[in-house]
Amino acid sequence: MKKRTGWMPASVLAVLMTFSLTSCISVNLFPTEKGLQETVLSGVGARDKLLLVPINGFIGDQTSRGIPFLGGRDDTVTRIRATLRKAAEDSRVRGIVLLIDSAGGSVTASDRVYHLVREFKRKTGIPVMAMIGDMGASGAYYVSVAADEVWTHPTSVVGSIGVVIFNVGVTGLMKKIGVEDRTLSSGAEKEMGSPLKPMTDKDRSLFQGLISDLYTQFFDIVSRNRQIAPDILKPLADGRIFTARQALKNHLVDRIGYRDDLIRHLKRLMHVKEFEVIRYREPFLAATGIFGSESPADSPLASAGQLAGMMTKSGPTMLYLWDPGFSGSIK
Repeated sequence: MKKRTGWMPASVLAVLMTFSLTSCISVNLFPTEKGLQETVLSGVGARDKLLLVPINGFIGDQTSRGIPFLGGRDDTVTRIRATLRKAAEDSRVRGIVLLIDSAGGSVTASDRVYHLVREFKRKTGIPVMAMIGDMGASGAYYVSVAADEVWTHPTSVVGSIGVVIFNVGVTGLMKKIGVEDRTLSSGAEKEMGSPLKPMTDKDRSLFQGLISDLYTQFFDIVSRNRQIAPDILKPLADGRIFTARQALKNHLVDRIGYRDDLIRHLKRLMHVKEFEVIRYREPFLAATGIFGSESPADSPLASAGQLAGMMTKSGPTMLYLWDPGFSGSIK
């Protein structure tokens, strides 16, 4: 009998390659627990390091591991926690810039990232700046106010202070196709928000109470961190978004500029001649496509997919999110 070799059969390899191209599959041969790898972007050899930390796409705290070695990727909270822990252990890291480009995410994940940043600042004394790219809305803005200063690009969109619950109903469709809901529950409000039942006035009132409480927390976080009096912030915090100049005028951000402007500002502020600008990345091949291309996990489609998945699994989900593409029925 011919001895089998350790090589993967060509037929199996072909199937994997085809699946990768059609499904945007990602290969994770080295879990992130093995450690983040440092990449130097500029200023090689400088004594002081400036760490850039991307916060992109949907801010969530649910990790989908999928098939072993395939599709593994850490959620936002886990990734930021690991990044800040590594930075705290490196005495050469003198500053951090959060590169924010997100429409927000879940209420809890946004608050957890905010808390991680605040705790990092408290324990290390290292300054943290936020630099908003295309968008820093809702939960992403919530995270940004944990920073010492919030910067935006001239064309950034900022704000959307508020809470939303996306909820849909299919009772009309059920009647048309002859589907009957036979769900049993212990109380009338146990099925509150079910797409299989009409929303009652009491349901809506209870949901509104939840939203009001979470909105108050968001409002207080912004008011306290941005030092904006509640009566001045109130008309700005109705969910609307602002351009960079509007946000600056209303004290929602500190400065308008570019990344290089922010780095120069930090050099002056910290009396540093040159920074070694770095990023942390997952080990080679982790969360990348089979050919080494970057994972699409932060793409708009991936973010929409995450949101749709949360709605499917959890029903009505409370979000710090600006996404008019999903018609929110409760705000």
